[in-house]
Order: sequence, then C-alpha cells, then structure tokens
Amino acid sequence: MRGIFIVLCSMLLVSTAASAETKYVSDRLEITVRSGPGIEYRITRNLPTGTRVQTLGRKDGWTRIKLSDDKEGWVLNRFLSDEIPDSQKYLALRAKCEPLEKKLAELEAANQALQAENQTLAEELETVRQELAETENKFKELKENAADYLTLQSENERLSKQLKQQNKKIESLEARISDAFISEALKWFLSGAGVLVLGVIIGARNKRKRSSLV
Repeated sequence: MRGIFIVLCSMLLVSTAASAETKYVSDRLEITVRSGPGIEYRITRNLPTGTRVQTLGRKDGWTRIKLSDDKEGWVLNRFLSDEIPDSQKYLALRAKCEPLEKKLAELEAANQALQAENQTLAEELETVRQELAETENKFKELKENAADYLTLQSENERLSKQLKQQNKKIESLEARISDAFISEALKWFLSGAGVLVLGVIIGARNKRKRSSLV
C-alpha cells in the first residue's frame, strides 16, 4: 500500500508540474488526439500544426492536453514542442512582412514618381537656363546698341550744334557780302549816273555854242 501511495504521489507531482507547461503541436501537417494514452484509444480529433495546448500530465510516452475549448485528450510526446514551429514562425513573420512589403511598394512607387518629377524639373530647369542665357545675350546686345545709340545721339547733337554755328556764320557772311555788293553797285550806279549827267551837260553846252554861231 505504501508503495502504491508513493507511485500515486509521484504521478500527481508529475501531473501538477506538467500542467504549468505550454506546448505547441510540432511542425507536422496534423496530429491525432485520442481519448487515452495509447493507439488503441479512439481518435477524438485532429490538430493542425501550431495549435497551442496546455499539458495536464504524461504517461507512457503520451501527454494529456487541454485545448482552448476546454476539451481534453492524449497525444504522443514527440508531436509536441516547447517552441512555435518554424512553419508558424514563417506565417507570423509573413503576416508582419506583408504590411512592410506593401509599404515598400508604396515607397518605391512614390520614389519612381519623385524621380519622374525630378527629371521633369531638371528638363524645365535646363530650359529656363537656356532662356536666361538668351535673355542675357539679348540684354548685352541691347546695352551695346544703347551705348552706340547714346554715342550717335551725342555726336548728332554736337554736329547739329556745329551746323547751327556754321549756318550763323554763313548768314553773317551772306549779309556782309550782300551789304558789300549793294555798296559797290550803288557806287557803280552813282558813278555811271554822274558820267551820264556830265555828258548831258556837256552836250547841252555844245548845242548852245552851235546855236550862237549860226
């Protein structure tokens, strides 16, 4: 009796220790849950890989488990693992990666859009630079033409002033020439008139002399 009591106590201790553990169905497609610790017991259900279970005890290579719906059963020890199976880790990581992949795709699309916009802006900038260069050349040419215009205007004003002075000199000379011509003409006229009058007077005297002789 004492031996049986010790065995029962040992089994109770093992069962209590096992009840604190969390196990996962190992990386298999499915495992069978039986009503007792042996293949002679009936199959109550199948559990897929990654199913989380709570252990209640062990016996002869079998583990008594409790499921999330509080149902109990027995599975082989080798089908249970302390860690999440790799396939479940992969699915979990995949679930985490999908939003990141989506975000990455969005960022790549945004990056491509920015590259296209950057290319457009670069082309527009080159066009603006060319237009600026043309404008600067036109402005430079305009300044040169304006400088030439100002020089020509200054020269024109100088020549106009000089021409006015020359015209005044010409007018003065013409006036002087005209006065001199009139003076000479008057002298000539008066001289001619005097000679004519003197001739008339002499002719009249001669005529009187002839009349007295007759």
